[in-house]
Amino acid sequence: MRNKTNLIGYPIVAIIAALITYFCTRGPGPVIPTEPTQPEEIISFKDAVQLYRTYTVNRSCIIKTFEGGRDGVLDSICPSDRKPDPKFVPSRSFHLSDTFLNQYIAYIKDITPDSIAVTGYRLYLGNYPDAPAFPDGKPIPDPRRNTFFIAPTTLLGGGDVHRGYTFFDRNNDGKPEVVFLEDILDELGSGDLGTLNEKVHPKVNTANFFSFLTTAQEHQSTIANEVGGYPPN
Repeated sequence: MRNKTNLIGYPIVAIIAALITYFCTRGPGPVIPTEPTQPEEIISFKDAVQLYRTYTVNRSCIIKTFEGGRDGVLDSICPSDRKPDPKFVPSRSFHLSDTFLNQYIAYIKDITPDSIAVTGYRLYLGNYPDAPAFPDGKPIPDPRRNTFFIAPTTLLGGGDVHRGYTFFDRNNDGKPEVVFLEDILDELGSGDLGTLNEKVHPKVNTANFFSFLTTAQEHQSTIANEVGGYPPN
């Protein structure tokens, strides 16, 4: 009877062992792709075309007229000392590389103190001066062209406005303090930028609890620009 039991039991044990070995050593099965979650901000291709065409009719043509020729009406509405450039072509798009985005977000998180919660990023429209360089000597890549600059945002005091911020060392003492762009940009107007320290002064004081001392980096600006524009010069 013992021999008969062994003849039945051994094959069963061998089969079970083989099955266990198979299921434990085989590779993972095919990955079933999941449906990606689409952000609410995604728009259709047709909507994008509509936006582009609307800009062409209501913005681009005005910019080209302004830059291409001056007259009494334009001078009275928008005084400018720029000389006309009939060959000027308005910017229509900008390129943000994946490398830049990854480096920029990592940089912002690295220099922003834990006391400031980064809530997003705001794009600000701008226009390059008709000059080869900024007052500090930094070259201007596309004189006269529209551009934008980007800054991280945060909420302050329980408000619901995501305000762009940067760090400004107004005393040149190595102690940069947070400055909210919305508090400063519109107030400066077209005046001399030499008054920037005085303009920033009262605004910085409202956020002194964000102040921090850093010796790791001398440059603490959070603002990025010089993205690739199209059409190029």
